[in-house]
This record gives sequence, structure tokens and C-alpha cells, in this order.
Amino acid sequence: VDLVRPDSWVQPTILQDIDGSEKVLPKYEKHMLCNADGLFPENFNNWEVDVLNLELSRSDTVAWYRNPARASQDSLGVTYEDVGAVKIMRPDFIFFAELADGTIVADIVDPHGTQFSDSIPKLKGLVHYVESSGEHYRRVDAVAKVGEVYKVLDLKETKVRDAISSATSIDELYSSAVASDYV
Repeated sequence: VDLVRPDSWVQPTILQDIDGSEKVLPKYEKHMLCNADGLFPENFNNWEVDVLNLELSRSDTVAWYRNPARASQDSLGVTYEDVGAVKIMRPDFIFFAELADGTIVADIVDPHGTQFSDSIPKLKGLVHYVESSGEHYRRVDAVAKVGEVYKVLDLKETKVRDAISSATSIDELYSSAVASDYV
């Protein structure tokens, strides 16, 4: 199924806590669906904020997309198998960069905690996706925080995909030689 470019979303701008208090959501620049001021409101966790800020600091980044967690034609879904059941994961971000020749390229960047039991199955699903559709992306990066440092698995690299395919421990995978510092 083709991924459809969205042309509008209804996006909350205020978060209401359980106690009834409200806070204005932070706004970020360069989202594909930004408001008239060029900003997009979103409530991210710390890892997502760190990844977004690093990617936005890259000089070639021209836009980004918060991949919706819901099933829809504007959401990139990647299948994976977990305990015999086929499921769908939705990578968090798609970034767009402009190369020196003016070409726009897409990068998938997915920060994902290592504490989840589905971490390896999801990575294996991303491996299969890269092997079948990786030519559409410049980068496909899985990011995790190890201690105080963010590490990245570059799924465009064969040695990384091979390591993921045989992995039994997500912590060992992100601590191994196939993981690089995410900079």
C-alpha cells in the first residue's frame, strides 16, 4: 500500500493533566504540517525530543514527519512477528534532507526503548523492511539510550542487519561494535 502524503491534521495544542491542569504543548519547526507560524505542537518523551533536536540541527534537514501511531494511509507501518503473531510497528520519525544537488532524501529514525520485550522483533521487522524497500531511504536508524549516550543501529549496513537477525539481547546489540554513537 502506498503511503499517502497528508495535507491536514487536527493537532492538540494543550495537554490536560489528570488533575485538570493544562499546559501548552511545545512547538517544533519544519514539520510537514506546521501551522501558519511554521510550528507544530507535539508532546514527546525525552528520547524523542533529543532525537528531534539532533536531526533538526543537521544543516541538510528541510522537513520532518511524526509518523502517526494509528493505522491510516498517512502512517508508515512495518510488519514484524512476535511470538508467532504478525504485528505492525510504526517508526516514530521520517526526516527529509536536501543533498548538494538539490535532491530530497528521506530518513527513518526510530528511537525505541530497550526495556520492551518486543524490541528485537521490531528491529527484525525493520530489517525485513529495509531489505525489501530500503532503496527509498538514505538512512534507516534505530536509536536507543545506553547509559547516558545515544547509540544508533544503521539498518542500511549489512553487518548491522546480520547482527540484528541473530540477536537475542537488545542491550548486547546496542553495546556491541555494530552500534555507533548517535551524533
